[in-house]
Amino acid sequence: MKQENSRGIIMFAHNNVELDYFSMAYVNALLIQNHLGLTNKQITVVTDPHSLEHGKKTIGIRKIHKAFKNIIVVEKDLKFKQSNIRSFKDTSHTVKQLQFYNVNRCDAYDLSPYEETILLDVDYLILSNKLNELWGHNNELMMNWEWQDINFERRFEGLDRISSTGISMYWATVVYFKKTPYVETFFNFVKHVKNNKEFYKDLYKFPPGMYRNDYSFSIAAHMLGGFVDKSVTQLPFKLYKTFDTDDVWKALGTNDLLLYLEKIRSPGDFITCRWKDVDLHVMNKWAINRVSEQMLGHLK
Repeated sequence: MKQENSRGIIMFAHNNVELDYFSMAYVNALLIQNHLGLTNKQITVVTDPHSLEHGKKTIGIRKIHKAFKNIIVVEKDLKFKQSNIRSFKDTSHTVKQLQFYNVNRCDAYDLSPYEETILLDVDYLILSNKLNELWGHNNELMMNWEWQDINFERRFEGLDRISSTGISMYWATVVYFKKTPYVETFFNFVKHVKNNKEFYKDLYKFPPGMYRNDYSFSIAAHMLGGFVDKSVTQLPFKLYKTFDTDDVWKALGTNDLLLYLEKIRSPGDFITCRWKDVDLHVMNKWAINRVSEQMLGHLK
């Protein structure tokens, strides 16, 4: 029988001036408890003093502790403050240039208190029990290179590889790992790439500007596998996504969303989609914050 603390989820939540990543982590932690059957001790959130204080004011510490017991407070990586600015969209109608602070996912191995860990983006909403298939897996490390836009007719260029002639891109959205020397070496490589991003940008030809965890995880996998593409095992399911040009209209339940998906040939116009019982990466962060209260209502 596995001890309770031998398996768990870790998420990173650093707010910027507009987006409340801590609130997203809170909602997702409750979804995790509901669908995966994990306890609050099996969920760890890495955050910073400002984001935590904001969460205490808007959510309340008692509610936070019901969602996750393990809170690791670190300082924001402010050396990325000026250079790590990205475009955030709230559909095509609103585009803002904001700082992206969630760049410390390379520390997940060191910070995780679990023997088996699933590293999650806070915007990867858990709407099913699918992730429970990963516990006790034979592989030490698994990530996604396979992904699918839920608007199946739409295809974004440049998301399968880190550059037009480069290696396949692993998405750091969901990462399963065990505490082993092999995995520790992988995360050391991820840190090395992050700390030398200008060199690896020139070597691997990924786009200049904002640092992405996906790039460093992809390059680390390539290096660890002897410079062979796709050397780290694929997770046993695809990563399903909506993009930041889409919106979430309504939460019909803890596993059931109504979405607006942007039309391919008519930017700013939408088709309606119902998504149920499948985990979903929702890249419009404002959309998650808007339907959070609805989702919490279904969780009561």
